[in-house]
Amino acid sequence: MNCNNTNCKKNVRNYNYCEDCFLIYCSTTCLNEHKRDLHGLNYIENKNTTNGNHKSIFIKPGVYEKEIIDDPYFDFSNFDLEKKKRLGSGAFGDVYLGVNKIDNKQYAIKVMDKAKIMESGATLDIIHREISIHRKIKHDNVVKVYSHFENDHFFYLIMEFINSGSLFSVIKKNKGIDEKKAFRYFIQACSAVHFLHSNNLIHRDLKPENILIDDKDLIKLCDFGWCVDISEGNRVTFCGTYEYMAPEIVKELPYNYEIDIWSLGILLFELTHGYSPFRAEKDDGEDYQEIFMNIIKYKFKIEKDLSKGCVDLIQS
Repeated sequence: MNCNNTNCKKNVRNYNYCEDCFLIYCSTTCLNEHKRDLHGLNYIENKNTTNGNHKSIFIKPGVYEKEIIDDPYFDFSNFDLEKKKRLGSGAFGDVYLGVNKIDNKQYAIKVMDKAKIMESGATLDIIHREISIHRKIKHDNVVKVYSHFENDHFFYLIMEFINSGSLFSVIKKNKGIDEKKAFRYFIQACSAVHFLHSNNLIHRDLKPENILIDDKDLIKLCDFGWCVDISEGNRVTFCGTYEYMAPEIVKELPYNYEIDIWSLGILLFELTHGYSPFRAEKDDGEDYQEIFMNIIKYKFKIEKDLSKGCVDLIQS
């Protein structure tokens, strides 16, 4: 990997990392030059190694709260739901722009239809679990859920408004992205997943459609419908998205947090290639048997000119 300083481009041996934009520089000199361009300030190198214990410079801290505390600001009565401004759609409902009448700040409001949930064979307990888990998570790379409300017919989730679309749309628009930008998004996804795993949570549905991008080009993991606490042992539920499923799920074997790590490998491949590695030849989303066979046989091919480190990481 080369230094991101356009006046340098030396091979990076010791990572000097910009915590603002996830770029790598070969030295503190190049990093500080970048910082001056970014902020107009001088920065001192942040040492991440203390007493011989190395802490990854890429891991962002977060908080998994023990209990949910309601803030009166986020009371549902304070919001205007703008149904003419739909931000997205899902299996159980839609996401709309919402405005808080107190200060006119914008939020995303996810509206889930209880009838659709029940018709799908799911239970309302699953939605309650999703809300309970997601509201406790506070991390820079996870969409914030501030509050929720429900009546006889709907669930309403008041969430952080992310205005730059999904990672899926970026990948499809560009038919894959260059390795440096892929690294920027991928390492943030890893940081979010590391935080979940550190709190005994597994997401179980990692994919570009469930990763949003904000106006600072930071990624935000969303959709925690399949997220569960794994502290009580391995899981067996068949769930997720076909092309991102780990072999354990395909074979209907007990699994743990490692299925998320598998999905991260799929994500890195799709970021760099523009398509998923185990897709069926007829890309119509229907031939899941071919997809499953490709997964079990580990049948895929690196077709882009990538660095050895990137290829090794995908294959691992």
